Amino acid sequence: MSGLDNDPTYSIGELADLAGVSRRTVRYYIQRGLLPAPEGAGRGSRYTQRHLDALIEIRRLQESGSPLPEIAARLEGQPWPEPVPLPFPGSLSVWTRIPLADGVELHLSGRHLDGDTIRALAEALQSILNPQGAD
Repeated sequence: MSGLDNDPTYSIGELADLAGVSRRTVRYYIQRGLLPAPEGAGRGSRYTQRHLDALIEIRRLQESGSPLPEIAARLEGQPWPEPVPLPFPGSLSVWTRIPLADGVELHLSGRHLDGDTIRALAEALQSILNPQGAD
């Protein structure tokens, strides 16, 4: 580590070691736009505290299960939609299945409609599917 203006800079190897990633990972993140390019070029390229902080944040987000597109958006300050919660494994949901015609069924979830409405809906759909009343 060397200092310019009292700000530490790091080689790619030092940066990778400090962040707990490989040099290849650092290069990949730069290619993907998750990290800015280093200062300088070739063997003289140096990385700053900003690079290290970003790498640490990327690792934190990855460990929490965030995909790289979400991480990129967060690093750029863009909002990322909250995940839609999945039903608890083993949770029950009630479905009503009503045969309407050969190979056609009406599936209703939950209790959004009362019995009379469901019956009227089924009859209306059956009349559309079989207008003459023939089986």
